[in-house]
Amino acid sequence: MSRASSLWRNRDFMLLWAGQSVSMTGTELTAVALPFAAMTVLGASPLQISLLTACGFLPHLVASLPVGALVDRHRRRPLMIWCNVCQAVVLGSVPLAAMLDGLGFVQLYAVAVVAALLSVVFDTAYQSYLPTLLRGEQLVEGHGKLSVSMSFATVAGQSGAGALITAIGAARAVTVDAVSYLVSATTLALVRAEEPVPAPRPAGARLRTEILEGLRYVLGDPLMRPVVLANALVSAAIGGVWSLWIVYVYNELHWTAAQTGICMAVSAAGGIVGGLLTRRLTQRWGLPRLMLFGVVGYALDLVPTLLAGPGTAGYVLVTIGHCVAIAVQMTYIAANRSFRQLICPPELMGRMNATSRWLALGSKPLFAVLFGLLATWIGLWATLALGALTFALPTAVMLASPLRTLRGVPSRTLQEESC
Repeated sequence: MSRASSLWRNRDFMLLWAGQSVSMTGTELTAVALPFAAMTVLGASPLQISLLTACGFLPHLVASLPVGALVDRHRRRPLMIWCNVCQAVVLGSVPLAAMLDGLGFVQLYAVAVVAALLSVVFDTAYQSYLPTLLRGEQLVEGHGKLSVSMSFATVAGQSGAGALITAIGAARAVTVDAVSYLVSATTLALVRAEEPVPAPRPAGARLRTEILEGLRYVLGDPLMRPVVLANALVSAAIGGVWSLWIVYVYNELHWTAAQTGICMAVSAAGGIVGGLLTRRLTQRWGLPRLMLFGVVGYALDLVPTLLAGPGTAGYVLVTIGHCVAIAVQMTYIAANRSFRQLICPPELMGRMNATSRWLALGSKPLFAVLFGLLATWIGLWATLALGALTFALPTAVMLASPLRTLRGVPSRTLQEESC
C-alpha cells in the first residue's frame, strides 16, 4: 500500500476511528458502571442484576433482522449520528436521575433496553458503512485498526471503570459514556465522504420480504454461509465457556481478582498487536487462510488453562497463552468481517451484517445455559475441555466449504468493486 493510500492519511477514516475508539471505551465503562449503579444506589439483588443484563440483550434477538432491512433502505452515516446523540441522552438520564434522587429500577431497565436497541441500529449501520468509506486492502487494514481499538477499549474501559466508580460513584461514571457518544457523533458529522443514496425499493416492497431475502442470501451463498456460520459457532462457544473460565481460574487455580484483571489486561495488549499485524498477514496469506488460522486461536486459548496448575508457573503459562491467543483471534475477527463485506452485494450489506449478528448473539445465551448445566454434571475441567473441542467446529465448517481452496477474495468480487 502506498503512502498516499495509507489510512493514516485518510482524514475520514481517522475521524471515524477516533470517534469509535472513544465510544467503545465508554461502552466498556458503562458495562461495569450500570450494574454497580443498580447495586450501590438501589441495593439490587442478583436476580435484579440478571434482569438488567437480560434487558440489554433482548433487543439483539428481537430487532436485529428488521433493523438490517431498514438500514439497507437509508444512508448509514445519518443513522449512526442520530443513534449516538440518542445514546448520550438516554445514558445521561442515569446520573441526572441519581443526582435528583429519582433513580429507580424501571428507569435502569428502560435505559438498558433503549441503549441496546440503539446499539443494534448503530452497529448494523456502522458495519455496513465502512465498506463505502474503504475498499480492498484499506478495508482489511481499517478492521485491523478497529480491532486495536476494541482491545484498548477493553483495557482502558474496564480498568478505568473501577477507579472512576470509586472516585465519583457508579451513576456519575455513566456520564463519561454519554459524553463519549457525543464525541463519536461529532467526528462522524465531520466526515466529508459522500455516501451513495440506496436504490429505491420496488413499489409495495414489504419488510418481511426483505428480511427473508437477506436470510436467503446469507444461508444460500456458498462463500457467505460458512463464514457466517463459523462466526456464529465461535460466538456460541464464547458464550458457553467465558464465565466458566473465570470461575475455573478462581476456584481451581486460586487466582485473585487482581490476578485475573492483570491477565485480561496483558491479553488485550496481545489483541492490539494482532490488530496491527492484520494487514501484513492478509497480504502474506490472504483473507480465507487468515480466517482458518485465526479461528484456531480460540481452541488454543483454553489449552494452557487446562494444563496449568496453581502457582506462579501456571499463572504465567495461562497469561502468555491467553495473550497469544487473543492476538490470533483479533486477526480472525478483522479477516472475517472484511471478507464478508467484500463479497456481499452493497444492497444487502445491512441485512447480511444484521443476520450475522443475530445468529452470533442469539446462540450465546443458549450455550451459556448448556455449558452451565454441563459444568454441574461433569465438572469445570471437563466442560472447558469440551469447550475447546467446540471451538474446532467453526474450523471444520470452513474446511468443508470452498474457502479451503481460496487464497484471496474471488476475482468476480474484485471486478464488481472496480466497476
